[in-house]
Amino acid sequence: MTARLCIAPARLLAGRLTIEGDDHAYLFRVRRLAIGDPVVVFDGAGREAAAVAIEISAARAVLDVGAPRAVLRPPPHIAVVQAVLKGERMDWCLEKLVEVGADAIAPVETERTVVRLDDERRAKRQLRHQRIAQEAARQSGRADVPTVLAATSFDQAIAAVTAELRLLADPAADLPLLAAVTPSSLSVALLIGPEGGLTADEQARALAAGFVAVSLGTTVLRAETAGAAAVFAIRAARAARIC
Repeated sequence: MTARLCIAPARLLAGRLTIEGDDHAYLFRVRRLAIGDPVVVFDGAGREAAAVAIEISAARAVLDVGAPRAVLRPPPHIAVVQAVLKGERMDWCLEKLVEVGADAIAPVETERTVVRLDDERRAKRQLRHQRIAQEAARQSGRADVPTVLAATSFDQAIAAVTAELRLLADPAADLPLLAAVTPSSLSVALLIGPEGGLTADEQARALAAGFVAVSLGTTVLRAETAGAAAVFAIRAARAARIC
């Protein structure tokens, strides 16, 4: 697979691009690229360009970058309101959400959330989560990097949702996920609870905020896999023109 590199949008221009630091280490130590090898440079905002390595030294390199092009994301826009999970389970969850096509991720602290963060740890965790999203976008060939918001309270999170279609994953629901998503759905929000699920009161508040309970299938999915499974199902069904 051709190596990919994420850079700031202002740097994605046709012409010569100097690479140093961590980006240099990734391309020429980890990936071991040589002069003449291709690279895809993307800006995390939906543009990418083909490039080729033309100069390489111990600490810097130069890429010859072609004309950038926009990579359009297919509808619908999918935001995932994901209950905060413990440790590596949250990291894995974020990585997979990016891989399957989530457009935005909003971690939420629920009544049954085990992890509790103060403001300083919340800010640090957001930076870490955004790095995970960038790495997952690079690995999966995306030209955009989904925004991962700082964790907020349950009520703040559901109040901030603007999607026209709001879905609450609930194993007890009768309505299948794909029966709720239609070809006209341009924006979807998925609310995924924590280990143990949302409380009855949280479910009631979500329904009052316009969410509709949907089933993700006949088995009960873990908190870290439910969101990725739902996003994948929507993307696959839309690609097949099923919904």
